[in-house]
Amino acid sequence: MPTDYRRSRLTRWARRLAAVVVAGLVSGGVLGAVGDFGLTQHILNGVEHRALHHHSTQLDRWGLRLFYATLQVGGRILHPRAAMLLAYYCEGQGDTLHIDARPLLRHPEVQQALRLQKPGITFRHQRSAGPFYVARRTDWELYYAFDLLYIRQRPASIVFYDNYFFQPLAKRSYTRFHFGRVRWRLNDGLIRVAYPQAKSFIVYGKVATAPAVATVQE
Repeated sequence: MPTDYRRSRLTRWARRLAAVVVAGLVSGGVLGAVGDFGLTQHILNGVEHRALHHHSTQLDRWGLRLFYATLQVGGRILHPRAAMLLAYYCEGQGDTLHIDARPLLRHPEVQQALRLQKPGITFRHQRSAGPFYVARRTDWELYYAFDLLYIRQRPASIVFYDNYFFQPLAKRSYTRFHFGRVRWRLNDGLIRVAYPQAKSFIVYGKVATAPAVATVQE
């Protein structure tokens, strides 16, 4: 493929991605209302295809970094917990991240999982998840934060923990996103194309057993 032609294609790709990101940041309300006509998904499909064939370009990596940075910036407003965990993963520290788990105890789905003595909870509504409790309705903020939140009930405390990581690119595991009418799915493994230094880590939170929960357990 001629160098000029390849450079022209990459330039068009960069302009399209920049247009989507700028539109999302500057006029997100309008974009969310009318949709992007599949442009975001079209671009991501191309990036994924090249990554799967080990042909990722520098523009792919830059574009993905910009894309994930946009998710983090927007998430600080819409899904602050998820944005915090994503940023921690991208930094590649790998150490256990301790969180304040007290708000989880006030969540009605978590309370139900505790009553039923479930070993964990998934906040994405689905048909079944083995022995784990399935939320009756998807909680997007917690779904983006925790793929599967494990629960360990002890006599005087409750421990919540999750192994935060992204599936390899070749496994073709996808996370679905939506912002108004803009919807897309993202191959989890693309984050390693953008951030090769990223490391998995454990999210850990421990709270004293609330009186109401202790009564249930008794």
